[in-house]
Amino acid sequence: MGRFKSRRGGKQDRDKQPDSTTPAARPARPPEIFLRMCSYDEAMRRLDQQVRAYVRQGRAEILVVHGAGRGSPDGRGVLGDAVREWCQSRGDLVLDWRPAQPAWGGDGAVVLTLNV
Repeated sequence: MGRFKSRRGGKQDRDKQPDSTTPAARPARPPEIFLRMCSYDEAMRRLDQQVRAYVRQGRAEILVVHGAGRGSPDGRGVLGDAVREWCQSRGDLVLDWRPAQPAWGGDGAVVLTLNV
């Protein structure tokens, strides 16, 4: 009976504070708008509709995945620049934006802070 006793969540486990390497310390991934493989017009329409819906829901942040453009004919992404320009012009919806963490898409995504 005593053989497994020390493995049952001893006090040292409960009192341990999370550090930057533990999964609990990582920020939660925000809700996502997925625009990869969309045409320019479809992506802009989807972005506008879904950002408005997230603002109505009271979401503070969202992740917009636009892709890095590696599948584009010239190898340069069109949607990334378009999303950033759209964010700059929509101060009524978007307070700020920043590049996404590498695990969330890196250069192929941005995190928007919404005006809720």
